[in-house]
Amino acid sequence: MKKALSLPCWCLGGFLLVFGSLAAWADPIRISGTGAGISAMKQVTETYRQQHPDSQVQFLTPPMGSSGAIKAVTNRQLDVALTGRPLKKEEESANLVQEWLGRSPFLFVVHQNAPVTHITLAQVIDMYAGRQKTWPDGSRVRVVLRPETDADTGLLKSISPAMAGAVTTAHAQRAPGSALADTDVDLVDTVEKIPGGLGAVALSIILAEHRPLKGLILDGREPTVAALESNRYPYFKPLYLVTRRDASPSLRALAGFLRSEEGEARLLQLGISTTQR
Repeated sequence: MKKALSLPCWCLGGFLLVFGSLAAWADPIRISGTGAGISAMKQVTETYRQQHPDSQVQFLTPPMGSSGAIKAVTNRQLDVALTGRPLKKEEESANLVQEWLGRSPFLFVVHQNAPVTHITLAQVIDMYAGRQKTWPDGSRVRVVLRPETDADTGLLKSISPAMAGAVTTAHAQRAPGSALADTDVDLVDTVEKIPGGLGAVALSIILAEHRPLKGLILDGREPTVAALESNRYPYFKPLYLVTRRDASPSLRALAGFLRSEEGEARLLQLGISTTQR
């Protein structure tokens, strides 16, 4: 994983100095980005707004995804892009600032009523490659994919060369009309609805939206934040905040809350660890 870019000095301690006068700077903060982060951010900003009722935070729906949100911030159509990846070289700009927000376990999920709790990576690879077509109870496995260019597809492929090959095979063999989820929200919706559904997504969206899904214990490793922080679970989705350098005082105040002890504790409750590997 790439290390987050350094921020100008106002993005650190200076954030915390503006809380007291936020009411005078109640500019609307427009946010969109990756669904895995947006769902949690809605919960965190609600906690923030209870303490600062004059603040205004607007979430564009449906979430625009990382690439769309970055472009919108560049064009001043958004104030914050919550992304699931670092800025690409072609997206970097002197006017943009990227800040590390946190990381959430990236896990394989099934419906909470599915008769399975454990899985091996070898089994997952066989399921994506089409070699294992049923669950232990004989029901059909239905893998839910993300688009080939999506950041989550890249995360899946980064797990291992064998996983990368299986994902490539899954896309190549995908029948027209089969399960392909454009966004994180689409993926969890689909896994909820189709019998035998299996997908990969960040823990944060499951917790923030109280989804009836469960993360599978992978090779004996439970996909929790505690396991992630102790390096017992190795797979995660990174989350970044991308803003412009001329961010408003109200946005600086919100960012300060995210870096406060209370803000980080709230993120942790929603499946996001603010520690970096």
